[in-house]
Amino acid sequence: MKKILLHFFAIFILHGAVSAQPAFNANDWNFVLIPSFEQEAAPSNNLSSAGLNHALRFAQLLNTQMASQQGNLRQVYALTLSSKVDDMTPLESVEPFAVLNNSAVVTQSLTLGAATNWGTPGYFVRQIFTNQPRGNYVMAMPPSMIQPVVAALTGSNIAQPGKNQYVVVAGIGNALSANVYDDQIAKVDKYPGIPQPLPPRAKCSQPAVKFHAKAPKDLQPYLAQTIYLVRHVEAHPNGNFENGNYVCQGQWRALGANGRLLEIMKGKKPDYVYTTNPSNFIQCGRDCAYVRPSMTVAPFAIEHRMPIKLAEFHWSDPIDLAQSLINTSSPYFQRKNVPTSILVGWEHGNIEKAVSYLFKTMYKNSEVQIPAWNFDDYDSVWVLHTDERGTLTFHNTCEGIPSAALPSTCPAYFP
Repeated sequence: MKKILLHFFAIFILHGAVSAQPAFNANDWNFVLIPSFEQEAAPSNNLSSAGLNHALRFAQLLNTQMASQQGNLRQVYALTLSSKVDDMTPLESVEPFAVLNNSAVVTQSLTLGAATNWGTPGYFVRQIFTNQPRGNYVMAMPPSMIQPVVAALTGSNIAQPGKNQYVVVAGIGNALSANVYDDQIAKVDKYPGIPQPLPPRAKCSQPAVKFHAKAPKDLQPYLAQTIYLVRHVEAHPNGNFENGNYVCQGQWRALGANGRLLEIMKGKKPDYVYTTNPSNFIQCGRDCAYVRPSMTVAPFAIEHRMPIKLAEFHWSDPIDLAQSLINTSSPYFQRKNVPTSILVGWEHGNIEKAVSYLFKTMYKNSEVQIPAWNFDDYDSVWVLHTDERGTLTFHNTCEGIPSAALPSTCPAYFP
């Protein structure tokens, strides 16, 4: 029989014992359902600074609670409503937990409806229950999804979780029950930053380069545009590792480099934050989503209370990236042709290809030598600028944060 106390603690009944925190079943079903944390007001599609604080602290809390379940984490999910596919809050709510566990985050867009209908939350979780191995599944989602997920797994309803509450659906075999827990994490409105200062600014690994090209007559570029291109933060702890997420070392840069970026932008925040769509899968299997470029620039957008503009094409399409940034005829990322600055988070190989395409194909200047972006360089920032006549200029700089100076363990945010 289900027992729910919507207050500071939840009661979990297991063989007559009462616990103030979830008692996860070893080698059996445990679904952790996390309503998206505190959101920034529209037009933002991100967490607020309070929400990011909540996500970081909840990650540590849940990781501690599941410490005895090492090896039983099967998958981490970020679920969005199909009516709001650009909602970044579920991903931002659960990704810190995934980083602590070297886990991927699979993103999925769903439509509210009967559990028998394909593409609904109920159908989705029933497919997991039917076809996936038993273990721990951690899911962040809009609050409106909690009830249909619980109903699909348990056949019953629960009261809607309140603020600071999450749900654990657990059981032995096919008998699952839902319990609501209070994480008791205090609200902190200030942007979290990192627990210790970044190392002093270091010399850029790339030699400084600057070149330009005049706009050909058949090109109508956006004028007076300044574009700052950054690679996703540290990933690949070894050559065979790939899950689409970044690693602990990268979390230090993602959370801590905002000030360095703002210095490069001469103290003025950009008009847009533009990045890959985390729903576009990287080629590493169906249980892997390429979230790290968007999650690299998300902290900057959160601190500055900005929305994230998600690209409407695949992350590995450098031609559309180049066209969307410069060409007013591109159907993607259309905007007013006025002085504008853009922070772009992308994958380094496709940044390099996009810049090469810009100069050599769009601007018809085959003589420029595009720098090589090294595989282990997470620090560089490439800057593109068009003047009032459309002349395109390139120069490179960096955040001045060597990867080797960043801790290999995640920054600690204790609840």
